[in-house]
Amino acid sequence: MSPKHIDTVPEFMEITKKDGKKEKISRRAVAPYNFVELPDRVVEAEDLPSGDRYHLNRHTGRIECTLTTESPLYIRCGLTTEEFQDPKKEAKDLPDFFYTDPKSKSEKPVIPGSSLRGMLRTLIEIASFGKIDRVSDEHRLFFRAVASNPEKESWGKEYKTYVEPKKVKAGYLKKDSEGWYIQPAKTEQGATFAWVRETSLKLPDFKKFNDDKYELRYISVSYGSVAVDNTDRAKRLFAHNVELPDTYPKKGVVVTSGNMKQGNEPSPRRNHCVVFDESNSTSPKQRLDDKAIEHYRNALTDFQKSSPFNKDWGVLEENRPVFYCPPEKGKNIVGFFGQSPNFRIPYSPEGNGHATTVIDFIPKDLRQLDSIDLADAIFGWVKKESKDDKLPQGFDKQRAGRVFVTDALYHCAQNRIWYENSPLTPQILSGPKPTCFPHYLVQSEEDNSDAQPSKLKHYASQPVEETVIRGHKLYWHKGSNPNFKLKKVIGSTKPVSGTQTTLINPVNKGVTFKFDIYFENLSKVELGALLWVLDIARDNRYRLKLGMGKPLGLGAVKIEYKLYESDLQKRYTKLFGDNSNNWETGETLKENPDYQQCFESYIVQQFNYSGDFNNLCRIQMLLAMLSWPGPENTEKATRYMEIERDIAKHHIGKPVKQNDKTINEYKDRPVLPNPLDVMGITLTCDRPSPSSPSSSITQETKLFVEGQEIEAKVVDIQVQEGKKLKTTITYEIQGSDCLAKEDVYKRTIYLDINDIVKVSIVKAKGESIRTVKLIQ
Repeated sequence: MSPKHIDTVPEFMEITKKDGKKEKISRRAVAPYNFVELPDRVVEAEDLPSGDRYHLNRHTGRIECTLTTESPLYIRCGLTTEEFQDPKKEAKDLPDFFYTDPKSKSEKPVIPGSSLRGMLRTLIEIASFGKIDRVSDEHRLFFRAVASNPEKESWGKEYKTYVEPKKVKAGYLKKDSEGWYIQPAKTEQGATFAWVRETSLKLPDFKKFNDDKYELRYISVSYGSVAVDNTDRAKRLFAHNVELPDTYPKKGVVVTSGNMKQGNEPSPRRNHCVVFDESNSTSPKQRLDDKAIEHYRNALTDFQKSSPFNKDWGVLEENRPVFYCPPEKGKNIVGFFGQSPNFRIPYSPEGNGHATTVIDFIPKDLRQLDSIDLADAIFGWVKKESKDDKLPQGFDKQRAGRVFVTDALYHCAQNRIWYENSPLTPQILSGPKPTCFPHYLVQSEEDNSDAQPSKLKHYASQPVEETVIRGHKLYWHKGSNPNFKLKKVIGSTKPVSGTQTTLINPVNKGVTFKFDIYFENLSKVELGALLWVLDIARDNRYRLKLGMGKPLGLGAVKIEYKLYESDLQKRYTKLFGDNSNNWETGETLKENPDYQQCFESYIVQQFNYSGDFNNLCRIQMLLAMLSWPGPENTEKATRYMEIERDIAKHHIGKPVKQNDKTINEYKDRPVLPNPLDVMGITLTCDRPSPSSPSSSITQETKLFVEGQEIEAKVVDIQVQEGKKLKTTITYEIQGSDCLAKEDVYKRTIYLDINDIVKVSIVKAKGESIRTVKLIQ
């Protein structure tokens, strides 16, 4: 069983500072999202039917759905040909809601079937304990907090293991036919570089940290001497008399760095670095690890892509100064390097400079490429192989689904269709930040029940063994009137960038759409999974989420449905229905279907679990995330935390000083509670053992009973003519250890060998079906 998240995250914890004083820090984070925990094993689908016919022991039909928006909803439309060809047009500035007919787009919004299908598939994947396979392995993870305290914070200790000031060296980048390597700088007093105070630099036209046009630069210089500054808290080596290159015999390069300015606040930085001249060392070349270079380039920040760096290679340029952690004794491969002494390093559990990815923190048995779960079985799949993950010989790389969702067409509105008469600008949303490990990684109840910063797991922790990702990410509901419009902050001097904003034209709450879900050859379990989700969608205690702006509370929808099953023999043996004006569809309204119970029973049997399906922790967390209208105190409990939170507002963090106006809510790394904890529900749910189903359950599913209807294949037909016409039909039935027979008297049978028909069991014992009767 993989690590599980803390049951109840405390509001605060007390820590002791170096001076012996006590201080309270917040341990409980808030966010508009949360996670349904990972399954402990994947529940695989039943055997799949052949796709060349309708199977009489399976279910085909239609689900008629009525969708009503419970909060504003927005789904952006694609670009027209003219808009796509116009270089000035950007999708984010085109506010039209999705439509299919340009002439009626202002009157008839459309919800695309692909959006509905994706929503249903995601929820079925969660509810059916499906695998986790749509996770990118391309985004490499790097430390963001390079100045963390190693005594108080677990990730700070990990960072200082590799970037401890006394270990960092400087040199110059070189390249030959074998790749990149570092030529070390000369050594003075045991160091290859020294610090220099900005105030002591004597260079013409030098832009200082707080100048408006400050820029990063590499400047060739000379210097008079270096010495340890005993007044410096870290007792660092400083260079003195740093001037133009021809002034002194000692040569080097000044490396300036980011000024760390925040808005109009002055920069806190005061020092630069001088990298000493190249050494003449002929010892074995210290080569950069090729994989570490690949991962470094993959994770370049905007800062590392801007001048004077290369947008594709960052600091990697021949003869450029570079800082690095020297390899262990006896080795010559460098894995950690960067443009400054406190350079970003990858989260590298192996300690070799190879960056980890989110996918490393998903147990392998939950992401097997050849595993077919219920979501795959129902909606189909396209398998994407990689160099490390190949499909077995003969495995289908793709398979069509057996569920088809139409577009949802506008039907009516309680008030008006559109939220406002003109497009509006919503609050600014950025991409997800998985590097925020107190939110995205499991903090184990067993190891750290009170969420201490010194014990937090991070991406340099051992994947799977110590921590895993939190699970499926979903967003909280925020009631029917969420606050999602962008507001101008009175008194703020910070301009809002046009590249960050967008225009949208959402439909109002209370707007009704109609769509159909067609299904073919579904088993009772598969149809039950689909209906289980739709039952949740019509239950007044829950709502589903659809479209854009989910973190802002947009997209809450209710779905009501009617199930129609098709009698295929009736449909294809008659042209017209009872009313000769209508075609025969063979459809029958199915009232109070019980397929949902078949689905629930199938899941709990896989875990040898005798309890209630809805009492499984994973299901309770899913239901908590779908709960309507959301947690209490929604605006406080489901907002994004802020780096500069106004202390006059409710905030997350330790008590503030008297003159503080804002607080950084992320500073102490508060932990995001699980969904049940957010809802104030004590975690009493069950997590059954991930063992495989017992043999008794497997055996029980193979037993046949009299009166059971089942599909059979005709393998032989014998006709005896005489006073009594007798036809003996022999059937092959999957799962039966013998052939079944039926004798038909005094009537002609219109069957052929290899026909698939539906029969009723007349006589059976265990796994043997002896006699059956054809269902006409």
